[in-house]
Amino acid sequence: MTRRKNIGGLLAGYSALAARRSALPGLVLAGRVPAGADAWMEQVRRLRLSSRVEWRGYVAGDERLSLFEGARLLVLPSFDEGFGLPVLEAMALGVPVVVSNRGALPDLTGGAGLVVDPERPEDLAAALERVIDDLDLARELGARGIERSRAFTWGRTAALVRTAYGAAMASRASRSG
Repeated sequence: MTRRKNIGGLLAGYSALAARRSALPGLVLAGRVPAGADAWMEQVRRLRLSSRVEWRGYVAGDERLSLFEGARLLVLPSFDEGFGLPVLEAMALGVPVVVSNRGALPDLTGGAGLVVDPERPEDLAAALERVIDDLDLARELGARGIERSRAFTWGRTAALVRTAYGAAMASRASRSG
């Protein structure tokens, strides 16, 4: 969870939401705790979110499944994300997702999640609030997420990798003449 994961922006958006409503699900931060995380923990203290934010660190196996199953939503407001496997895992389980409009995330969700500008914590807060308050929207996003996740199979991935590898080999052969 380096700067690119945008934990500071997530905390700012969550804080804005917490300031205007008392009933709010807790925020669980999961993932490897990087060097420099002390700044985020200080932000949690400064924003008076200590009773609402839990940092779990790396979560594996059954505990990971349990965390997803108990989640109201998953939010990944990254500035740069290569693929976003946690988003796909959440969608496969019917957990609504809120993601940034950067990297692979908009393509990964394919309309099955809410997409926000990670530079705008107020937009993140609004998206979180929509999913929390609108149960019909949350159910719809969950159902669309399940459907979207079905496009990501190991067989399809292997076929795409084989096609890309073949194209690379053909390109190299044509260049070397």
